[in-house]
Amino acid sequence: MISIHEALDAVLAAVRPLQSEEVLLLQALGRAAAERIVSPEQVPTFANSAMDGFAVAGAELDAGRREFRVVVDIPAGRYVAEPVAPGTAARIMTGAPLPPGADAVVREEVVDLRGDVASFRHPARPGENVRPAGEDVEQGGEALPAGVRLGPRALALLAAVEVEEIRVRRRPRVVVISTGDEIVRGRTPDSNGVAVAGLVAEAGGDPVRRAVGDRREEVEREIARALASSDAVLTIGGASVGERDHVPAALAALGADVRVHGVPMKPGKPFLFAVAGGKPVLGLPGSPSACLVAFEVFARPALLRLAGVARPYRPVVRLPVAEAVSGKPGRARFLWAALEPDGRVRPLGRDAAQVRGPALADALVRLPEDAGDVAAGEEVEAWLLGGA
Repeated sequence: MISIHEALDAVLAAVRPLQSEEVLLLQALGRAAAERIVSPEQVPTFANSAMDGFAVAGAELDAGRREFRVVVDIPAGRYVAEPVAPGTAARIMTGAPLPPGADAVVREEVVDLRGDVASFRHPARPGENVRPAGEDVEQGGEALPAGVRLGPRALALLAAVEVEEIRVRRRPRVVVISTGDEIVRGRTPDSNGVAVAGLVAEAGGDPVRRAVGDRREEVEREIARALASSDAVLTIGGASVGERDHVPAALAALGADVRVHGVPMKPGKPFLFAVAGGKPVLGLPGSPSACLVAFEVFARPALLRLAGVARPYRPVVRLPVAEAVSGKPGRARFLWAALEPDGRVRPLGRDAAQVRGPALADALVRLPEDAGDVAAGEEVEAWLLGGA
């Protein structure tokens, strides 16, 4: 068996981003920018106040003046064309445009106002409490790089620079095939299919769920049908070496190029990766925890790469483990874990068939191949899962 890193490299080397298309801004949510986005406007568009206070010429404060006559009120959204004359100040709200001649804002908390006379207890340097025009984004500068996944905050930035349409990668069409007579006949709930389809959608894909029984010809036919209507195929179960594990034989009959079959990891060892008709096929194990671990390690990065995301990995941090973990070296081990309020991670069980552990997990802990027993308090690698 090849290592996890070699297997992931093989998967990602075979995946290319899908074609791009132009969409309206809100239709881009969750998708990847297909090209570098250049800002048509500067942000802020004008110099403005960073807080409520009084706008003045900083040089006057430097010269020792502490009392100013307030000649105008400037709420957010109002532009005043008349310059601030010597000895005068403008009362200004956060976000309001700075009037001509003013280059500093003295915060309201250090000003005594009596009638229209403001007495400053605190001087201000030129530029203090002022947001210069273009400080955040320069006109013609990069608003977002290619490959960034567009969440609500990224869309807010694009709206701020007046981008109305954007070129993004197409959403991957993904067929999820659960295998097994017990699934088809309803004897076992298809919890894996529900989870994987949801994870596909979370990764930006459009999932379609199907199920097929334990006959090689049916598995072959279902995979062929899925390849004809999708950008990627995920099978669940049937990828190991048992007499009812028909996915490898079905792929061989379809002329697929099997590039990974079996990875030294626990759980998730039976993972399979193939390319058929130029499309990726990822075979996930049937045990619930093993299925979801293999999805996190291999399928999620592959689908994000297909969707054009430049950084397809979960955020990784090193955190102390809340309790001792026993085990033998030889295979990488993955543990579902909860984040404690004090910043530790607490494992949530180790059985490959568990369902509740993944449901409650905030993180997936990865212990390397050479790790044996891990003491409480020892730092471990934690992949932050996010979401629910």
